Amino acid sequence: MTSPTEGKAMMAVRVDRSTLAAFDALAEGRGGRSALLRSMLDQAMQNVTGAPLVAARSDSANGRVSIRLTSAEMAVVDHRAATRGTDRAGWIKALVRRHIGLKANVDDGLRDALAPVRMQLQRIGRNLNQAMKAGNAAMMVDSSLEIERELRRIADMREEINEQIAALGDALRGDASYWEVAA
Repeated sequence: MTSPTEGKAMMAVRVDRSTLAAFDALAEGRGGRSALLRSMLDQAMQNVTGAPLVAARSDSANGRVSIRLTSAEMAVVDHRAATRGTDRAGWIKALVRRHIGLKANVDDGLRDALAPVRMQLQRIGRNLNQAMKAGNAAMMVDSSLEIERELRRIADMREEINEQIAALGDALRGDASYWEVAA
């Protein structure tokens, strides 16, 4: 007989109390904290299939690069760093890592802001799917309602929502288009 924890590992994460409270509220009714976290980790790993894997560092980064920028270039770097919620060095490091194919986590604030929006769009999309099914069923029954036009509007909204969910998913996965530079 095998143990339910056999072949599994433990992970601990430190977060601020308000984040934990919000996560617990989200986890309520979804199997609890552990079940939701496992589900989110599974989804995240499915979204990165095909991404290059980088071995964990055994030592800290000790390489140093020095560059000189004009005041205009420095202003742009500072502005870009501020809009991404990081400092100048962090933004430059993320930019370099993105261009050499390594992970660059500068989108934590953006990711935190977009995740609830994406979840809400998914909920709306599910509601539209249910409305579409009900409308299709009403069309099959002898009904005097002319709902084809409304069903078309629902289908258009569903398509738009799916496009927005995909766009948000790209942003949450760290869409590389932000880092592309003119050749």
